[in-house]
Amino acid sequence: MCRRFLLILTVGWWPGYYPSDPWWWWSSASWNSLANFASVPTDPIYVDYGVNVVYEGDTVYVDDQPVSAEQYDKPMLEAAANVEQPPPPLPPSDPNQPTEWMPLGVFALAQEDRGDAVMFFQLSINREGTISGAFQSTITNDIRPVAGQVEKASQRAAWRVGDNTETIFETTLGNLTQDVSPIAVHFGNSRAQTWLLIRMPEPAPAGQPQKLPEAPKSPPPLESPKA
Repeated sequence: MCRRFLLILTVGWWPGYYPSDPWWWWSSASWNSLANFASVPTDPIYVDYGVNVVYEGDTVYVDDQPVSAEQYDKPMLEAAANVEQPPPPLPPSDPNQPTEWMPLGVFALAQEDRGDAVMFFQLSINREGTISGAFQSTITNDIRPVAGQVEKASQRAAWRVGDNTETIFETTLGNLTQDVSPIAVHFGNSRAQTWLLIRMPEPAPAGQPQKLPEAPKSPPPLESPKA
């Protein structure tokens, strides 16, 4: 997974707040804790878009087997486009009570060979598989909520930014437990590109060096989610 890691991250910038400081959910989720929290199958599914899931026009090759893109993607894209905007993920008021949301982390979104990352997500999931969080662009200072859905059987996760139902971001829950993982960005129903999600470490205290994200040294075993 993630055969190339060529982008240069701007680590001196950190996401802002929308609207009640959900950006403090920096922590990552292990697969075991996530699977237990969201009641998904116990074996994680990892995808490397462009390797075991390949988009070519109206066809998706899943483990080299052709499937129509409409058949493979339409349910997930529609679910992400139509899910009601959830509230911002907030920490539990009582730490001794079960939490409603599990943070998945803060991620930079970048193309593999296009320089600095300028778009960031904070993602969280609830027990029903709803995705919430926030998006920010450092170029436009655009800050908007995130809404999405997880299909638990296939572990596919898809979400939109604000009211934009034409651009849908898709990956798997297994990928979201990794520090660096590929993501499919769908532009309408006819075009998909492979980008990268890079987990951003929590900002270092003042005066201390900032830890940088690293490419994985041993990629996880790939498995393709079925339609």
